[in-house]
Amino acid sequence: GGRNSNATPAQSPVVACNQNSETHIFNMKLSFILIFFLSFLDLRHSFGQSQFPDTISLKNMETSVRLKGTRVFLTIPSNYKLREKATSYQAFEKNSVTGIQIIENVNDNFYRFKNEFLKKPSGLKNRDNGNSKAVKIGNFNGFFYTGPFKKPNEKSMILIFGDSSFAVTLIGVFPTTDKNTEAEIINTFKTISYDKFINFDPLELENFKFDISITGFKYVPLIGMNSFTYSTDGKLKSIEDERHKSSFEFETYEYPNIERAKKIINNKIQERTEFGISKVSNVQKRSININGYPAFETTMDEKGEYVADSKFYIVIIEKEKTAVLFWGVDRDNGKWIEKYKSTVQSIKFE
Repeated sequence: GGRNSNATPAQSPVVACNQNSETHIFNMKLSFILIFFLSFLDLRHSFGQSQFPDTISLKNMETSVRLKGTRVFLTIPSNYKLREKATSYQAFEKNSVTGIQIIENVNDNFYRFKNEFLKKPSGLKNRDNGNSKAVKIGNFNGFFYTGPFKKPNEKSMILIFGDSSFAVTLIGVFPTTDKNTEAEIINTFKTISYDKFINFDPLELENFKFDISITGFKYVPLIGMNSFTYSTDGKLKSIEDERHKSSFEFETYEYPNIERAKKIINNKIQERTEFGISKVSNVQKRSININGYPAFETTMDEKGEYVADSKFYIVIIEKEKTAVLFWGVDRDNGKWIEKYKSTVQSIKFE
């Protein structure tokens, strides 16, 4: 499992997005789902009958399997193949039309999701706004929706539940006339369970670990991205927040050797100045070794009208065609640089 530069969890039968600007990229990190459905669906408080139960017990946890990288327990049919797996996101496909996605927002609010979902006007022209009803998943509030999707021959099924601290979304898409598959997805949704108190390692899908205690930074929950971000308090709520708070992130890539992987750093440095937001200086580069693996280190400073004066410590490490990028930014007058260096030295591959 794991994520790399080719991972595109957004490109699926259900979700699609484009990264066209710095702001859009950041917003995508913080809220991965609802905006992709809002242009397609309109519940309009239309409550109808369905085969889905009003209440599901969390006892399913005893029989369903936890999806690694999430706190979600679900039994996926054997004829659905894993298409994408990332922290807080998994997607399965039966065929080119039929699929199931699981999306976990562990830093958001179910009630906000619900309100946004219910109020957005539909872009559909067939006047079929579908049906929804309130449900309970254990003690968690939720709602179940079934109705049309983007094309006349596609139907969608969506279950969203949570509380003020998280929201989980299950999405199924299938041919409108395929009643057997519709029942199959409903039965899959019925196996749902959730444990919000599981404290899993965000890197459990990756082949490397590091010592988080060196900085004491906290993980910033993101969805389906190919990066793992940590900040001083585990929060990055806005572009402004990101530009003024010390943080670091790991990102994984597939590259054949360290020489090719160096280009990743060069490209990301170039991106820093593309929009004229900041200027970098004092760029220093050298080849190093991290626990027996070839690596390339870069340090630099950054200044800008809208960015706190910053120091960067950046290292890319190569192991068997897998490149791991550490991108550390210190917005606290160099307070974290030595700890960033120690954090990089603590990286170990499994």
